[in-house]
Amino acid sequence: MSSQIGAIVSVNALMGRILKQPMGDLADRLNSRITVTDFVNQYCYVHGTYFVPLDKGLDFDATERRRFPITYYQWVPYVMAVQALLYYLPRLIWKCFCTISGYDLIGAIRHMEHIWDEVRGNEDKFKARMTSFEKQSAVYIWDGILLARRKQSYHLALYYVAFTALQTLNAWLQFVWLNELLQSATYSFWGPSIILDLYRGIDWQISGHFPRITHCDFSRRRPASIQLDTVLCVLHLNIYYEKLFLFLWFWMFFVAMVSTANFFFWTISTCVTRTARRTIIQYLNEDNRTSVEHFLRLLGNDGLFIVQQISINIGDLPASYLTRAMKTVAETWDIAVNDGLEGRSLLQKGNKAV
Repeated sequence: MSSQIGAIVSVNALMGRILKQPMGDLADRLNSRITVTDFVNQYCYVHGTYFVPLDKGLDFDATERRRFPITYYQWVPYVMAVQALLYYLPRLIWKCFCTISGYDLIGAIRHMEHIWDEVRGNEDKFKARMTSFEKQSAVYIWDGILLARRKQSYHLALYYVAFTALQTLNAWLQFVWLNELLQSATYSFWGPSIILDLYRGIDWQISGHFPRITHCDFSRRRPASIQLDTVLCVLHLNIYYEKLFLFLWFWMFFVAMVSTANFFFWTISTCVTRTARRTIIQYLNEDNRTSVEHFLRLLGNDGLFIVQQISINIGDLPASYLTRAMKTVAETWDIAVNDGLEGRSLLQKGNKAV
């Protein structure tokens, strides 16, 4: 019990030390007691500071003097926590879309990964692998497609396009938010400009980006008077924030660009299925074009989309095995439909129920 309590206390102390952001020492121009210093330290941390180059005088006009405020410093941990949550939000919405569509695409991909690991490790012959796919993966995927169709759900691909659009919008909004949070008074395209400044030897004392020393104004009340004082604040963490935010800026820009490309790719793939159909034909590698076209009609656009997802997430080889096995399963189902046996689950025909 004591070890558990000690561990809890240690973790709490560590988290408190991590989350606490010291404002730094104050270089006060006035003679102040330690209590006043503590008060000013807390006041400037809450109220915020502003940057003025140290070789320039302070303007008497408060608005002009505070043209370049440093408002992000105390909010960095909270901003990063919110951004992490927002990056996870599209995935949560996609899970909801899968539930609405009636087909568990995420579960199907995980199932395929598991089966492919088993088959790849235990079966060394093509016929044995095909048998494993026909008895397990193909019937699992095909029964899922049929169940979704019975629920009148044919729009899994459209749901995914909506998800990619949301993901793209979220990525760009986060990128813009980060850019606005840093409030560059000199540049609009923040990251490359900072890199160029560092290359040219222009440091924070000139550019004002992530300054180590800033100014803070506070009012000192005295009997029958209010005196405005200005102190210097040392922002220790800006040494690290500069590197961290440079990395995050380029990373978020990269994520936004990839999300945009992904959105356009799936939009075109959903509207124009020629490439997906050609991929299926290459997987089957059959001369009987009539049989292939019949399978493509049975597979439908939702089936094409599922095979595409499996191909992208797991690989072309397992997707080709699955396509061949699904053709056999689909033809068996089509014969069962013509014989009036369509109500029977195809999973019952495998040696192993999934």
